[in-house]
Parts: sequence; structure tokens; C-alpha cells
Amino acid sequence: MDADVLLVSLMHGDRLNGLAASASGERIERRGSAVLKAFSGMTEKLVATWQLRRTELQLLLGVIALSAVYSLLYPASFPTLANVLEMSRVGGILFVAAMAQSFALIVGGFDISVAANMGFVSIVSALYMAEGGSVVIAVILGLLGGTGVGLTNGLLIGRLGVTPFVATLGSLTFLYGLSDQLSDGGSVAGLPATLSWLGRSDWGPIPSTVAIACIAFALAWAILARSRAGLYIFSIGGSRETARVSGIPVVRYEVLAYTLCGFFTAIAGVMLTARVSVGQGSLGRGYELLSVATAVIGGVAIGGGVGRLSGVFLGVVLLTVLTTGLDIGGINQFVQQMVTGLVLIGAVLIARTRGAKAGALSKLFRRQKYANADPGMSAGDERPGAAPA
Repeated sequence: MDADVLLVSLMHGDRLNGLAASASGERIERRGSAVLKAFSGMTEKLVATWQLRRTELQLLLGVIALSAVYSLLYPASFPTLANVLEMSRVGGILFVAAMAQSFALIVGGFDISVAANMGFVSIVSALYMAEGGSVVIAVILGLLGGTGVGLTNGLLIGRLGVTPFVATLGSLTFLYGLSDQLSDGGSVAGLPATLSWLGRSDWGPIPSTVAIACIAFALAWAILARSRAGLYIFSIGGSRETARVSGIPVVRYEVLAYTLCGFFTAIAGVMLTARVSVGQGSLGRGYELLSVATAVIGGVAIGGGVGRLSGVFLGVVLLTVLTTGLDIGGINQFVQQMVTGLVLIGAVLIARTRGAKAGALSKLFRRQKYANADPGMSAGDERPGAAPA
């Protein structure tokens, strides 16, 4: 009898030890998978950051090399304080427009109505000032109008599901027509001299456009790099479906991104109006290409999820230096447009190469993660109900 009891006890003991060992192994495996997943995510982030910083270093070297070439070719006109100040005035406006475009690009879309929105803001604010209205109120009206355009684009794209190209193309066409209707197809002149404080004059030793661009940069950086809204905008651009499954209110923050695009576009429109002291519906024409080109050159990915404002700044500097040197050399505007287009195509091709390399490394870590989690699952498979990687 005692022997039978002892045998049963030993059998139960072996079973309990086996269960304990199995549970312990599962816990170790789960911990290992979690550590590998965290390491994979951290590695992907480090790779993306390194790629952006390398892009910025390449842009900086390009600016230095291009400036050196122009200084040798045009020593009497390019390396002068007057030319540097003029480039900074032009570049400040373009930088604000490029920051506006960056919000739309990072969230996974784009906005080709930027130029038309700048012209609309110009007309709205100029018409109010031409009737004797306050400059401050005129600027506020312009900012509200441009932000409203961005909000409308965001609702069309995020809420109604219209593609960014169709939505912003429709806005572009509508705004050009509305601006011409409001101004009878002409320009609005006779603006107050105090408006120059926002575009032509200097704030102490600093050109006003540079000072305003710095303020706009600080605001955009705080939103994108130091707020939950910025984190969500990047997440939606990286993977809309993954962001939705993670609980992020995708539509709300996509609308916010386009609203911010409209707000910063309005700032650029006010600056450009102040610089030329004329309100005109076609005033911003060309900025739709330049804003995309400088952002993409600076490392903002077409497709979303990647980008740094410091890179956008260097992209603006490079393009401003390039076009200024061509102007000094007497190259006509048509050739300059061709050069800008070629630079944009080159930047996109380089970005695709960088993305392919980063994607290959990301795929490697995902393959390793799935191999550890389930030997029968390949890197291209997905668990039922799981969000796509």
C-alpha cells in the first residue's frame, strides 16, 4: 500500500515539474520575443535617424561646395553681405512654405494647393487693408482664411476619403478662381507701409522674414518633436492601419496635419504679400513645387512617416543658393525650373534608395522575430487578427 502511494506521488511530482518547466520556458520565450521586438523597433528607429542625419550632412556639404563654386565664378556679386541678406529674405518665406508642406507629407499625403492658398491669403488680407483696415486684423483674417483652407482639405481627405491629389487639386482650382473673383482678376495695391515690417524691413540686424521663419520653426518643431500630436502624425504616416489598430484617432490627427499645413501656408502668404506690398491671387505660384522639392530634398519621405525640420531647412538653403547662383549667372527662369525639377527627381530617387536599405534591415529583424515566435511562420506571414507590420 505504501509503495503504491509512493509511486503515485512520484508520478504526480514528475507531472508538476514538467508543467512548471513548460510554464517557465513559455515565460522565457515571451520575454525573449518582447526583448527582440523592442530591439527591432529601436534598431529601425536608429536606422531611420541615421539616414536622416546622413542626408543632412550631405546637404550641408553640398551647400558648402555650391557656395564655393559660385564664389569663384562670381566673386564680385555672390559672396557679399547684400546677397546673403537677400537670399535669407527669399529663403525665409520658402522655409515657412516648406514646413507647411512637411505636415502634409509626414502624415502620408501632400498639398498642391499651397501656392493657391498663399495667393488667397494675400488677396483677403490686402483687400481689407486697401479699405483702410488695420494691418493686425488683416493678418488675422489671412491666417484664418488659410487655416480654413487647410481644415477643408483635411476633412475632404481624412473624413470623406478623397485622395490628397484630387482634394488639393480641387482646392487649387477653386482658390485661384475665388481670388480672381474677389480682386476682379487684378492686383490689390495701396497697402500700408507698416505691412513691410512683416516682409521687407529688418528686426534689428535680422531680416523680418528670417525672424518670422525662426518663430514658425520653433512652433512647428514643438508640435512635431515634442507633442503627442506630432507623434501621432508620424505614426499615421508610417502606417495608417497600424495607427488605427493602436487606438490612435487617425481621422482627427490627419485633419489636424492638413489644418497646420494651411496655417503655416497662411503665414508664408502674409510674408510674401508684405515683401512685395501687393495682393495678388497668383502671388504664390511656383511654391507648390518648391515646397515639395525642398522638403523631399531635406529628407521628408513621400509616403509619410519620416522627416526632420532641420533637413527641410538645409533643403531650402541648398535650393536658394542654387537658384541665386543661376540668377547671378543670367540663366533664365525656364532653365531654372528645369534644374529644380531635375533636383527634385534626383532627391526622390536617392530617398527611394535609402528607404530600400532601411526596409531590408527592418525585414531582417521581422523575419528573426517571427522565427523565434513560431518556427512555422515566415517573415511575410501575419498572425490572424494582427496588424500588418
